[in-house]
Amino acid sequence: MKVIHQRILATVGLIVVMAALGIVAHRYSSLEWLIAEETYLLSAVQANPVRSWLIGFTLYLGLSFIPGTAGKSVIAGWLFGFWAGVLMVDVALTAAAMATFFASRFIFRESIESRFGVQLDRLRRKMEQDAGFYLLSLRLLHTPYSALNYAAGATSIVPASTFLWTTQLGMLPSTMVFVCVGTRVPRLSVVAEKGPIALLDGPLIIALLATSLLPFGLRAIAAIVKKLFVRTPNVSA
Repeated sequence: MKVIHQRILATVGLIVVMAALGIVAHRYSSLEWLIAEETYLLSAVQANPVRSWLIGFTLYLGLSFIPGTAGKSVIAGWLFGFWAGVLMVDVALTAAAMATFFASRFIFRESIESRFGVQLDRLRRKMEQDAGFYLLSLRLLHTPYSALNYAAGATSIVPASTFLWTTQLGMLPSTMVFVCVGTRVPRLSVVAEKGPIALLDGPLIIALLATSLLPFGLRAIAAIVKKLFVRTPNVSA
């Protein structure tokens, strides 16, 4: 759960920074240029939604290969809205995961095995029991993204199709929550106009609470998946 906690902290940090900038602009009018840039950016996205989405997707895809770049999903929701943001995040993360998976399997496999042989052996034993369930559980519980991509590719047990659907499905719940937070973050211009009261937004508060409760919800989902997927061994009388 360490990764999901980092994403929650990054989300809260992003909101605090935007709120602080807006409050400064509200009191001192010293950030009018930043508000103007924000307005220009959002207007450009609205005027050219397809081109802007493709540019955003390319940037998000590139950042997905860099560990520790949390908060991207919130920005995607802030710029592009819920459904376009969810589509961007889901497709970009899945594409980056697949690229890393194949690179690990066909290019870096020997070096990964030589460095992480013991850990890979444990992972292989788990995968042999039920690769689909185990991978889906790891995604739901937010095992470090890049590490799981490389490890699953290096095991040579996981079919690419299984890795694809477990990655896409397993990351979808948290993606939807964090993108939703981004859609409710107030614009700097709104915070500058209304002050701190602009942060008293019901859906935003609910979305932030959802990010805090997300780890517990994911554990519950993983438990349900385990009941549905894990095969109970037959016991002969």
